[in-house]
Amino acid sequence: MNTEEFNELTEEINTLNFPQLKRLRHKIESLISSNQVGKAIADKEEHISHCPYCGSPEFTKHGTTARGQQRYKCKGCSRTFNSLTGTPLARLRMQGKWHQYSEGMWLTTKLRGAAKELGVNVKTAWLWRHRLLAAPCKHKPSELHGIIEADETFINESFKGSKKMLREPRKRGGGDVPKVPIFLALDRTGVVTHQVLERDTKEQLKQALIPVLTPQSVLCTDGNISYKSIIEDLPFEIDHKRLITLDKKRVIEGIYHIQTLNNWTMRWKAWLAQFRGVGTAYLDNYLTWFRQMECAEQNESWVVLAL
Repeated sequence: MNTEEFNELTEEINTLNFPQLKRLRHKIESLISSNQVGKAIADKEEHISHCPYCGSPEFTKHGTTARGQQRYKCKGCSRTFNSLTGTPLARLRMQGKWHQYSEGMWLTTKLRGAAKELGVNVKTAWLWRHRLLAAPCKHKPSELHGIIEADETFINESFKGSKKMLREPRKRGGGDVPKVPIFLALDRTGVVTHQVLERDTKEQLKQALIPVLTPQSVLCTDGNISYKSIIEDLPFEIDHKRLITLDKKRVIEGIYHIQTLNNWTMRWKAWLAQFRGVGTAYLDNYLTWFRQMECAEQNESWVVLAL
């Protein structure tokens, strides 16, 4: 509906009697409550406090977009923006289909299936997937508490989805496939964090591990000597339990182990297998996707998370 048609509709409202207005209000409230995308965008509008381009708090209303969203104009840089500017959803079309697509992500609907169901191109479905995952990827848990389990896992390097390969192509079945190291850590409350590493080195592990450690916690790892060295360099004391394979110790004192993390990793890899290979450049997104699906807030719309 364009602006002219909308204005004509609002004029017609003046002709309604009171009972008709009440029925219309209930209908509108019902539509608003069911439109999670519209509600999320409206909530976002209420909390706009500065220009996303220059950060100025001085701006004024400046008409509406073609979708009917409020538009603003910054007094500092004179640029216009709306509630989606600066978010992964900016400039995405077919807003009415976002929520249905979001629901399909909780069911891990395949790209071609989602594209067919929504009547969109497969490339559009792929773009929506990674746009919706972009914001959650940036908001990983910053701290772990209590008993913390940490370990690395490895995934075959893949250039799937990339326009260029940084190596010579291999013949099928020929030679060893390079592995991509992934650092994983969780605590017993179910909070999980991860980081895709460039190399499996002490320095890379240190950069991923130290920020999430907290005082008075207990770190459980395998026998990797790098973890021992990292703990020795900490500015605060932390108890470190090493599960050394040669000692055939899987559990220390009945509670210290890394089996919870190993089980999580196995579930993620089993879930990942359905995609028949994931490009290394997008591993972070697929880790975030699975991590979010397993957390307690799994009923929250991906659109809301993207905002």
